[in-house]
Amino acid sequence: MKVGVVTFHRAYNYGAVLQTWALQKALKNIGMTPSVINYHLPSMDRLYDPIRKKNPILKGLKTIKVYLTKPYHLRRRKVYRAFFAKNYDMYGDFVSANDMKNLPFDAFITGSDQVFNTSHTEGVNPAFFLTFVQKPARKISYAASLGGDKFKPEDEYEAAKALKTFDYLSVREPGAVPAVSALSGKDVSVVPDPTLLLSREDYEELKKPCKLKSTRDGHYILVYMMERNEELIKLANKISYDTGLPIAQRSYEKIFDNETELLYEHGPDEFLSVIENADYVLTNSFHGTVFSLIYEKPFLSMLHSETGLRVTDLLKEVGLTDHILYNTAEYKDLEQFTIEDTESLRERKNELKKRGIDFLKKALTE
Repeated sequence: MKVGVVTFHRAYNYGAVLQTWALQKALKNIGMTPSVINYHLPSMDRLYDPIRKKNPILKGLKTIKVYLTKPYHLRRRKVYRAFFAKNYDMYGDFVSANDMKNLPFDAFITGSDQVFNTSHTEGVNPAFFLTFVQKPARKISYAASLGGDKFKPEDEYEAAKALKTFDYLSVREPGAVPAVSALSGKDVSVVPDPTLLLSREDYEELKKPCKLKSTRDGHYILVYMMERNEELIKLANKISYDTGLPIAQRSYEKIFDNETELLYEHGPDEFLSVIENADYVLTNSFHGTVFSLIYEKPFLSMLHSETGLRVTDLLKEVGLTDHILYNTAEYKDLEQFTIEDTESLRERKNELKKRGIDFLKKALTE
């Protein structure tokens, strides 16, 4: 089957990019022919565009200014665009769902990521809610997220109309099931993020070697911070001081007392190497937690103020809620980072993987 995927694939963000690639890879693994439909919201493009000018003259001037003052933004853009071109099987170039009718796919999948978060998608977006799809093509949501546990009241009517037309529905967070089920009138499954549909070995196809400078014989702490948290910064500095290990982190500016070079311009393929080779991982990122589990790294997760629930749900699934730091006063020593029972973790990861793969097979073939 030819399967078209609509998701947030163009974000300059490790998690968004790797979940897109992982779903594409997982679909190939079960015998499908997937394509990432190159739909992109103008507002999302602006969010990651360091230039943000339409007028050719103003755009040229802004490009020169950014090149002279903040060239790392342009270098990062180049890295991500090269990654998209090399690693996605991309179809078309669309900024409107009106242009996406009659696409040559047997099935369409929306997800993962926050494709049902109407605050992100400018209301009930017809592309992410697949309202452009015409029968007999199948309509499927895979690990879609609302960004919370309900839709905004003003979006419920349009969301209900769209959701009722889906053939199969699944979400990423258990808390979203009641809202999606009530509006759709359908059964709603809970499935893992696409990154968990693959094994560590699957990522070898994508992983790119990355040797960090300024490390102590290649040893370092990875701090993957999606939301600035001063307490997390203080704790990371303390752990760095206690261990003597420098910190690798993803910002374009220095944050910690003892750092390696910044990871801002490293691509998602290099990130896999960075997390695989870290001695410890301290994160408030969902995908920072996911890849700590995939690579079985010593890790601690603090919760993002808006998206922390999905980390809690995931760590409950794999029996590692003791790796959550609700506040830094709970930190005692490095032993808290250690995954004590890796065999149990592997079993639970396999259970999650099977659940997701079984859903995809059912939705696409039954």
